[in-house]
Amino acid sequence: MKVITISLLLIIQITYAQEKELDSIKRRVDTYLQRDSTRVQLLNQLTKYYTLRDISKSKALLLEAIEISKEIGYISGLGSSYTGYSIFHTQSGNYDKGLVYALKAKKIQDSINDVSGLLLTNNCMARIYIHLKKSKKAIKIQLENLELLKNQPLSPQKAGIHFYLANAYGDINNFEEAEFHYKKAKYIAKETKFTTGVYIANSSLGVLANRRGEFKEAIHYLKPTLKFYEENNQLANIAHTNLEMAKSYANLGNVNKAIEFTSKAIRIYKNQKNLKSLQSAYLNQSNFYKRINNYLKANKFLEDHYKIKDSLFSYDNKVVMEEMQVKYETEKIKKDKELAEQKAIVVIAQKRQNKEYFIITLAGIGFLFLLSLFYFERTKIKRKAIFLSRELEETQKRLEIEKQYKESELKALKSQMNPHFIFNSLNSIQDLILQQNTDSSYDYIVLFAQLVRNTLNYSSKNFIVIEKELEFLDVYLQLEKLRFEDDFTYTIQSINTEGLSVLSLMVQPFIENALLHGLLHKAGKKQLTIDFTFTDHLLCTIIDNGIGRKEAKKIQERQGNHHESFALNAIQQRLEILKDQYGTDVGYQIFDLYNDQLAMGTRVEIRMPYQKEY
Repeated sequence: MKVITISLLLIIQITYAQEKELDSIKRRVDTYLQRDSTRVQLLNQLTKYYTLRDISKSKALLLEAIEISKEIGYISGLGSSYTGYSIFHTQSGNYDKGLVYALKAKKIQDSINDVSGLLLTNNCMARIYIHLKKSKKAIKIQLENLELLKNQPLSPQKAGIHFYLANAYGDINNFEEAEFHYKKAKYIAKETKFTTGVYIANSSLGVLANRRGEFKEAIHYLKPTLKFYEENNQLANIAHTNLEMAKSYANLGNVNKAIEFTSKAIRIYKNQKNLKSLQSAYLNQSNFYKRINNYLKANKFLEDHYKIKDSLFSYDNKVVMEEMQVKYETEKIKKDKELAEQKAIVVIAQKRQNKEYFIITLAGIGFLFLLSLFYFERTKIKRKAIFLSRELEETQKRLEIEKQYKESELKALKSQMNPHFIFNSLNSIQDLILQQNTDSSYDYIVLFAQLVRNTLNYSSKNFIVIEKELEFLDVYLQLEKLRFEDDFTYTIQSINTEGLSVLSLMVQPFIENALLHGLLHKAGKKQLTIDFTFTDHLLCTIIDNGIGRKEAKKIQERQGNHHESFALNAIQQRLEILKDQYGTDVGYQIFDLYNDQLAMGTRVEIRMPYQKEY
């Protein structure tokens, strides 16, 4: 079950925070600047408002609260701040980090027996476990919380525990238990005059009704709840309830109404930079437009969905690479330590043996001979130690070079066949199919399959024969021509290159760069020329008649895109490593082409590594 993302986790916090106006707390934070426990409490209190209204404003406040708590040794404040920071990451969809800070908070609260803090942190952990598909853990935590509070009077804390028990039971499709605990949470909220809790429970019952297929009943719960959230400016809850309303109306056949509600949620998630929720909302909107046969807007929202998915994937990959780097360094240090210890044992054993030999020899042939022998052995050990040290240094250098080369190969591979190119190719093929152009669509599907297959085959090889490289580039450009249509023409030729093998998957990123930044924005005829020439070295020249680098940079700045080319950076690193490893003079240069100061395109010259086959 995709549990409701509204913040009943803050049930205790809201009870107190609603007693004061937001502006009053903001004024106190702005005027009380002394770095002590009072400021920590004010900062944490202000974040409770922002969690329901604008979660992005909470981060800076929580980081300051954590920093002050550490400075002054305010242990309970640090635990509360960690809990708030866990809630921030959980609300933002970063559940792994949310769990890390919840565990930090729990450790502190256990040590000082902070029962109230533990209950809130346990609620947060239970919510995270539900999102991580570990609902049984969430149920166990909340049942323990209920046991802690069984002799206590009704309170928002108890409502919160019943709420998250309901979420956990719903996640394992136990709808009866889920409904029981949602209604229990609603009852306790009413009894304790916790109005927000009542509406949150109603919203949850609406979500549950949607899951059961009772869409009219879901609207009955969700409609007044949405009005309450809007009156109280609770943006996160407004966005989520709009998505649930959209689901209800879509299933009742009113797709236009569903599109209207989803649009409202998208605007909120954009402002809050909540990428994971925005990704899901884009996908829903694409499906809704597809149902009313508006394929243009359906494709736009689907493309936006994949853009966010790509950025989240890149971020996850970056985290994985950093973790692999740390693991590599840790293992390297461990192996170096073990090697040093083994050598130390050998040296100690040799010294012990020499000492015993010295004593035996002293008795037989005299002090002078034994002393000479001892000196000789010491010199021998010293030289051997120096030799082993140098050998170890050379081995470490070689391993480091190999590591860098493998990493550069990985980056180069990742730069090929980017998801946007794949999406554009498939989208163009889809258009041909919709136009009933069966022959052309089949031809391009065959080309696309060939390109993907060759990419996978060549990625495992350092060098491939130049004929295969030319064939690979031709297939790639045929697919790109499908996007540019008849305005785009290209030529590929090679001179005196028979019997040569070239570095695999190296030229395509430069061609992609020329298409994306040079030719995409050019009006009229678009031309691209690729020449391979071999004299005493192998030179690849790429010429386009695009808008030039200067104009392309202006377009990037207008679009707010300051990202450097990942593919070209990976290629540059790969070339530098080859240059160091083999002493090969390789690299590339980019020249701007002008005619009377008018930009006429760009020329790229790549001095490529090669091998002769015969």
